[in-house]
Amino acid sequence: MLKLREDANSYPKLLDWLRYFCAFMLYMYGVSKLMHLQFNMSAQLAHRPIGSLNGYQLTWFYYGYSRVYAWILGLTQVAGATLLLFRKTTLLAAVTMLPVMANILLINVFILVNDYGPYFISALICASLLIILWYHRVALLTLFWVTQKTEPGASSRFHWWIRTLIVLAVSAIMISGAILQHYVKR
Repeated sequence: MLKLREDANSYPKLLDWLRYFCAFMLYMYGVSKLMHLQFNMSAQLAHRPIGSLNGYQLTWFYYGYSRVYAWILGLTQVAGATLLLFRKTTLLAAVTMLPVMANILLINVFILVNDYGPYFISALICASLLIILWYHRVALLTLFWVTQKTEPGASSRFHWWIRTLIVLAVSAIMISGAILQHYVKR
């Protein structure tokens, strides 16, 4: 059974430190996007040939193209950081910020190839969020698995067919698109 209230002393201090670390780092990155300290190389790079840009420059140019996008990402990071400051909203923050930070980590690993600082920080934030989520795994499993309803027995066969048709239709469309792309010149 899920414990609804926990003693304040039973919450591991490590989780407090991890959530405060993540909040600090997310505030730093979020505010830097809001203040246009990140993604601001577009003027320098706009007149250079695209083939002359490295992964870092391409990434910052691409993400800096839209100030609105940078603002949304910055506000998302600031909101997540704010939620991490409070124990009661830590789980919500970790669930919402992990996909954002995982995406940033993937960008850092696969596009910002030779810049190890962002790898390390984004990997550390992701690991910290995963540790927080691991601590709350019972609540997460209860919410996302135990409390979810299955299809009623009477219509389970119908739902199985719908799922099968969706997978087959998407597979057929993708395969035929790949074949057409291969054999038909644009």
